[in-house]
Amino acid sequence: MHTIPDNATRIKCFREVKATLRTSRERLVVGIDIAKAAHVAQVRLAHTRILEAKLPVLNTAVAFAAFWTRLQTHAAAAGVREIVCAVEPTGTYHEALARFLEAQGAHVVLVSNHVAQLNRRTLDGTWGKSDPKDAHNLCDLLEQGKALFYSLPGEPLADLRRLVRLLRRARVELTACKARFTVTLLPQFGPVGDGLAPAVAAAVPAPLRAFLPRPVRAGAGAAAPGAAVSSGLAFELTDLAARVTAVAARIAAVETELLRVAAPLPAFALLQTIPGIGPTVGAILLAEIGDIRWYTKFSQLRKLAGLDIVSIQTGQWRGRGRISKAGRALLRWALYQAALGACHNPAWRARREALLAKRQGDRHAFFKATVELGAKLLRLVWGVWRSGQPYDPARGPAAPLAPAHRKTRVGRRSALVAPPTRSPRGRRPAAAAPGPVSPPAPAPRQPRGRRRAGRVAAPTRSPQGRRP
Repeated sequence: MHTIPDNATRIKCFREVKATLRTSRERLVVGIDIAKAAHVAQVRLAHTRILEAKLPVLNTAVAFAAFWTRLQTHAAAAGVREIVCAVEPTGTYHEALARFLEAQGAHVVLVSNHVAQLNRRTLDGTWGKSDPKDAHNLCDLLEQGKALFYSLPGEPLADLRRLVRLLRRARVELTACKARFTVTLLPQFGPVGDGLAPAVAAAVPAPLRAFLPRPVRAGAGAAAPGAAVSSGLAFELTDLAARVTAVAARIAAVETELLRVAAPLPAFALLQTIPGIGPTVGAILLAEIGDIRWYTKFSQLRKLAGLDIVSIQTGQWRGRGRISKAGRALLRWALYQAALGACHNPAWRARREALLAKRQGDRHAFFKATVELGAKLLRLVWGVWRSGQPYDPARGPAAPLAPAHRKTRVGRRSALVAPPTRSPRGRRPAAAAPGPVSPPAPAPRQPRGRRRAGRVAAPTRSPQGRRP
């Protein structure tokens, strides 16, 4: 029985396996459809033939051992030694089987749920779905090389991820409490457009006053309760206030435990030297990124955050680029919060103002500029974490260029070139010819569009209706 190697070794083996998934026939390919009670597997000799189309596997340790014995029998009969198993993550039901197979020496990879759904519809021309078809679909995707790395983090990182998920659920619950108060309960005090009188706001329990506007909060603290509230509404407010208090206490406890678990990690202190990254955001970045050694280039980390730029092009039309949002949403949220915090620094604030000036007239300019700063912070996270050196403010964001200049690339060098002047009509002036020769007169403008073309006189016709 093998032991599960560390993630650095596993990802190196994963890259070697993925590079040959589409070509090598010297391995067994196993697709496993995950379920709660019993899994269904399909066993293939890669790019050759199906050895077993439907192999049920109960979710028990004894069934796992029998399943592995069956795979070894197929491998020995086919004369291969390598076994690659693909699973589609379904909750956490796949973890026990994946760890068992890794401990036996098999390579376990993941297949994206979205990719599996798209490939399933084009697999055999039918719209149906079944467990054997899902296992067949996973084998097909493996032979196409569409596999993802299955990380098995150690104890500190695994605990950190578990606490981050718990913190996220608690924050979502707090947001739900705020929405219930502002959308459902607050309008029952009167027209929302008129605002709350101080006496009415004083009747709101103290934990819920944090959801009121700041001026109303200040007035409610000095006024005495003078509004008549029905007993049912008062009980509902009290119940919601108790729930908010309990959720806030849970968030504080989870954050305390989160910082305790993250403190021993070497990268935790390094990330906090970057502007805008505090203890909580730094712990979330550690949990979502995992280990920086898993990535060989920055573009992989940018795709993980969903900050890579995508665009749609067809024919001569090309759409505007946008971020893909295809990565981890919590990592993207943490970078956005870090960008908001970094703008308390004058240098980063000046950079955001330059990005806002570039997007004049765009109603989403602030959001886009903050996302762009978040991508810049991710680049700093990449550099600081890989180098092991703290952030140097002297190498922070460069001063924005003056709006009257633009940067053009000449070969491998960059130069600042003044923008060309334009005529009042928005066209570039014609270049002056050498010598005394005057430039040719511009050709008369032809009418364009329907409205101008309609003003042109129609050709005359003879009485017989023919053109002269």
